[in-house]
Amino acid sequence: MRIKPWGIGLFIFLGVAFFTAVLFMIGDRQEAFSRHLEFYTEFSNLSGLATGAKVRVSGFDAGELKKVEIPGGPAAKFRLKLEIEKQLGGMVRDDSVVSIETDGVVGDKFVLIKKGSEQSEQAKDGSTLPSKEPIDLGALMDKGTVLLNDLHDTVTDVRGRADLALDSITKTVNHTDGLIVGVRPDVNRLLSNGNEIAGRVNTLMTDLNAGKGAAGLLLRDDATRQQLQSTLSHVQAASANADQAAARVNETVADFQSRQLIANAQVTLDNIQSLSRQLNVTVSSALAQDNMGQDGATNLRQTLSNLNRSTTNLAEDTEALKHEFFFRGFFKKRGFYNLDDVTPAEYLKACERQKDMGKREWLAAANLVVTDGAGVEQLSAAGRLQIDSEVSPIVESLPGYVIIVEGYSRYGSPDEQFVTSRRRADLVRRYLAVHFHLRHSDLGIVPLLSTPPEGSGRESWDGAAIMLLKVNAKK
Repeated sequence: MRIKPWGIGLFIFLGVAFFTAVLFMIGDRQEAFSRHLEFYTEFSNLSGLATGAKVRVSGFDAGELKKVEIPGGPAAKFRLKLEIEKQLGGMVRDDSVVSIETDGVVGDKFVLIKKGSEQSEQAKDGSTLPSKEPIDLGALMDKGTVLLNDLHDTVTDVRGRADLALDSITKTVNHTDGLIVGVRPDVNRLLSNGNEIAGRVNTLMTDLNAGKGAAGLLLRDDATRQQLQSTLSHVQAASANADQAAARVNETVADFQSRQLIANAQVTLDNIQSLSRQLNVTVSSALAQDNMGQDGATNLRQTLSNLNRSTTNLAEDTEALKHEFFFRGFFKKRGFYNLDDVTPAEYLKACERQKDMGKREWLAAANLVVTDGAGVEQLSAAGRLQIDSEVSPIVESLPGYVIIVEGYSRYGSPDEQFVTSRRRADLVRRYLAVHFHLRHSDLGIVPLLSTPPEGSGRESWDGAAIMLLKVNAKK
């Protein structure tokens, strides 16, 4: 059959039109034919950013990083050429800030342009936008470590100086107290002698006024004269005692002055004030605002918030990975996802299906736990020794065992028995994990109230039981 020329031309025309339409569809999807704006920015550290990375404006995918100019020296910065869609140019202002962000903890790096304010003018095509350097978490943690070390040294120095000052004051007070105690008998004797002298002088003056008595006898009676001499001797002794007491007081004051205790105390207080000012300057420097107006506390909170959000996303991704087709078999080799998900009913059914599950070691509550002052049960020393003796025979092969701790309680209502039995099982599990360095995934607890599983050999129990399950390795 002969093909007409116009048919060939129509076929060629339709083919070219179809090819052109497909080309425009692909180009439109890849933004090959859309109009773009170019902006520049500079960074000292790219943190793994590479050419071709996404550029987002307020979180919206707007373009890509077209070019990175390498700096000529250490003082220079990397110059980045950014290309975004023209329809988003109205959101980019002269005060828009460019930063380097990360998708999650292990995600790709991208460039984020924050939208500017209405008061600023729209950034012109080809202009250079201000940038915010990425936060180096390692440097931030190092700075925090240095700050904590300085704080620890300062507190230690202040404590030492305070202890020295208190020791000096204590010695001085003790010395003064001893001095007062030693002087007290002399002062008492002085007062007694003074009272006696005053009485005798009063009697003498009375007799003189009356024209009789001791004054007359003094002139002709030797006994009275000797008694008066004895009184004067007592007065002289009392005066000597007073002089000695005054001398000891003077020695104490001189000792205070020689030790310069008051001056030393003032110097110690001055040093404490100086250290407080230095600590205040250090903390203020660490929490000062950066070149973007953000203080250290705000940056640290934002960084920890991003890290917490990224860790949560990673945990969710890992949990989803357990149920993916390609990784499901790997997790199923363990026989379970988490021992904490095993309920008491499921555990009892498993014990019924398999009578000889493993070796069970019984721990009586009378030796296992003691009650503290707040009425809360804690492991006793005898309980720890009993756990060690039961686990020690297999301690070398513990990685080959899964351990289930069964908790029991005979007393109280069912809900009280459940809470008590679970707490006892958890006390034993935590001790096993810490003392024998076991993984939490290899330790499970089951609160069974007061009734052990069938075939365990006991009708009721109060305390706990350690169930050792041998794990068969799968190749």
